[in-house]
Parts: sequence; C-alpha cells; structure tokens
Amino acid sequence: MPPFDQENFDKINAALADELDMDLEPMDVQTGEGFVQTFQTTAGVIQFHLAPPGLPKFAVVEERAVIHEFCGVPVKYLCLDDLLSSKQAVARDKDADDILFLTIKKQNQQKS
Repeated sequence: MPPFDQENFDKINAALADELDMDLEPMDVQTGEGFVQTFQTTAGVIQFHLAPPGLPKFAVVEERAVIHEFCGVPVKYLCLDDLLSSKQAVARDKDADDILFLTIKKQNQQKS
C-alpha cells in the first residue's frame, strides 16, 4: 500500500496543484472522513478512494492494473476482476448496473 503519510499527500498535491482547488487530505481513521474525495478538473472528475473495499493489498492491485493512455499519459486502472470485486463489496444501489455490465463482460472474456 502506498504510504498514507503527509509526504506522500504533499507529492500528490504538488503534482495536481494546477487541477485541484483544494488539497487531497489523509483519511481520518477514527471517523472515516475523507475516505472518498472527489474533485472536478479540466479533464473531468477525479476521485481518490483511500481504502477501497473488496481489494487485496495495494501491491497486488497495482501489479494487476491495466494501463491505458489518457491524453498521451499512461494511466493505471483497476483490472476487471478488481473493479468488479470492489463494486460487489460495496453493493450500493447505484452500482447495480455496473456490476451486471462487468459480470457479463467477464463472462464474455472467459468464453473467448
């Protein structure tokens, strides 16, 4: 898991200084406040999930990540299995369509 120390948050905030109107902050482990932080950027919405449910340790998730280019920059995304696992673990009503879509996509990949 990447460090949740102020030095790491300072690096993220410096890298995104031109995009974020306020700093990303560490999650309050007592209250859970800051678990998900959402920002509007010129490229769209960016969310930071500081402790995503349903996922193994960060190193495992990172190793399985899928890389796609966004505006010429390689960006890591959750692999299909990890994205589906996380959405299933949360089980929010608004994720039901995503879970169905990802389940069908996974089944189709397994058939190929």
